[in-house]
Amino acid sequence: MTEKPELNQRPERRSPRQARSQHKVGLMLEAAMQLLDEGEIAALTTNAVAAKAGVSIGTLYQYFKDKQALLDALVARELGAMGEQVMTALQSAPPSRPGERIRQIVRAVTCAYGGRGRVHRLLMEHALAHGAGGRTAPLLSGLTVLFVQQGVALPGEPPRRLTPAQAFTLTHAIGGVLRALAASAEPPPLQEVEDAIVQMVLAFVATLPASCR
Repeated sequence: MTEKPELNQRPERRSPRQARSQHKVGLMLEAAMQLLDEGEIAALTTNAVAAKAGVSIGTLYQYFKDKQALLDALVARELGAMGEQVMTALQSAPPSRPGERIRQIVRAVTCAYGGRGRVHRLLMEHALAHGAGGRTAPLLSGLTVLFVQQGVALPGEPPRRLTPAQAFTLTHAIGGVLRALAASAEPPPLQEVEDAIVQMVLAFVATLPASCR
């Protein structure tokens, strides 16, 4: 079967407000995840997703105008879940232990993959290639606020709070490493990446001018 022509699709998409609609959307997104676990994004079709989810192609197009919209929704769901896990880990991590918050970030991101590292790599590549990498913005903003308000603890010292500019720089440096980690088909050992990120953060904070500490 071929993809449904754009001209025959509904001009407006339905928003899944009711539990039944949300369930259908969940089935379609999960079906897309399963198909991506077996193939590549280029080979994914809306017809295959509908068949895998057990819904008609017309039902799929009620919620997603095309494959791109489906993938965007999948990226939003997966990165959103990852961000929630990271922020939960950050809020529960002891702030007095040097580098502990940073370790929690890395662990939460990798644990959020839920055994689907390959799928998340494909979705991250898609997000970055199509300008959807901004989905990580809420997470990065949250980290920036934490660095400014609560700071980073160094060995034997209380936490040092960063200026907004310093927090912005450090946050995006970490974000870049994590995005590269997610997009890598053969990433280095996670423990070594975690240690390197912690070393980077602590070294950065340790060299700040006294007036910024």
